[in-house]
Amino acid sequence: MRILPLAAAALLLSTLAFSGCQSSDSNAPLASDLNSSNPAIAEQARKVQSLLTEMGQQRARIQAEQDKLTALQQQVEGSRQNLEGLKKQAQATP
Repeated sequence: MRILPLAAAALLLSTLAFSGCQSSDSNAPLASDLNSSNPAIAEQARKVQSLLTEMGQQRARIQAEQDKLTALQQQVEGSRQNLEGLKKQAQATP
């Protein structure tokens, strides 16, 4: 079962990389607003950028938690199967 945490970590890293790529494409117009000579526009652009970053981080955390849940579900299923096997073995051996 040691592979599951490694797979979850790999998936998390790929999710972070993917979300980073997504946000940089949608932020192209934002870059010019960050450098705006109008302070209100620049400040609002910083707020948008901060919220987008936070959103990407939250998505990554959610994905990591979903991966953990999937791993736990697999462990439960394996444990149930093991339990059934042990019960059958106990019944077969007087």
